[in-house]
Amino acid sequence: QLSYSSPSIKLLVDDPIVVNPGEAITLVCVTTGGEPVPTLTWVRSIGALPEKTVLNGGTLTIPAITSDDAGTYSCIANNNVGNPAKKSTNIIVRALKKGRFWITPDPYHKDDNIQIGREVKISCQVEAVPSEELTFSWFKNGRPLRSSERMVITQTDPDVSPGTTNLDIIDLKFTDFGTYTCVASLKGGGISDISIDVNISSSTGKAAPLDLVWNAFW
Repeated sequence: QLSYSSPSIKLLVDDPIVVNPGEAITLVCVTTGGEPVPTLTWVRSIGALPEKTVLNGGTLTIPAITSDDAGTYSCIANNNVGNPAKKSTNIIVRALKKGRFWITPDPYHKDDNIQIGREVKISCQVEAVPSEELTFSWFKNGRPLRSSERMVITQTDPDVSPGTTNLDIIDLKFTDFGTYTCVASLKGGGISDISIDVNISSSTGKAAPLDLVWNAFW
């Protein structure tokens, strides 16, 4: 006598999977039940599977993954008995990009030059994936800066302004003039840091913005 049962599956992968671009990713889906034996299919939540995807039964491999390949991947088992079984995992591809800075008060868009005795705030922002791995470090003329009463380093509320760090110089002195660098990096490693240089001097804002050096390497 034939017996019929609906399919069941499990994924032999983490959820989420956080990877560096260029890595090969293998997702494994195995059948744990179902009569007749279910067929296994991989789908992606948005759009088709990447063209380079290699499928072998319940195993899906993406060689040399890129940010475009990120997203939710689901294994579906179907044997036309009961409902299909579905299990999903989310692939996150590390990325750091679009470094930018601004100064408050803004010496470029107002008649508001940087003045001794005033507070000056330098802000740096990057786009980071995943955002929880993002760390910032600050340097002055190449030397590491630590937060102090007069130079306060903060990372803003990620819900308000994601990927942003501030350096508040509370009472600007001549000795504070120089090149400030914020460096963004991901704790997971494998991604090039983004480095942004901001030159603070009495002439900042008086000349064209070329006076302000900015470099982003990625």
